[in-house]
Amino acid sequence: MSRETDRLVELAALIGQRLNSAVRDVVPPEAHEHLLNAQRELLTAVFLIYEHQVGARRRATPAPRKRLQGSRGPRVKRIEID
Repeated sequence: MSRETDRLVELAALIGQRLNSAVRDVVPPEAHEHLLNAQRELLTAVFLIYEHQVGARRRATPAPRKRLQGSRGPRVKRIEID
């Protein structure tokens, strides 16, 4: 994992601990277990999305490719209005 991901994991763990301690007094033990599982699944999904996005940025080429002239027009065209 990257350094940024480690910091994100630590922050998520801290937030999770605080939420769990606050919810523990209000929610019955059976429901508390389900909430912990849901929280774990949500955090896993967030980290997977984050790692995917970071990996996609790392693989991106640093300089955009030049288009072959004549093969396509510009992506944006100015439209003259009378």
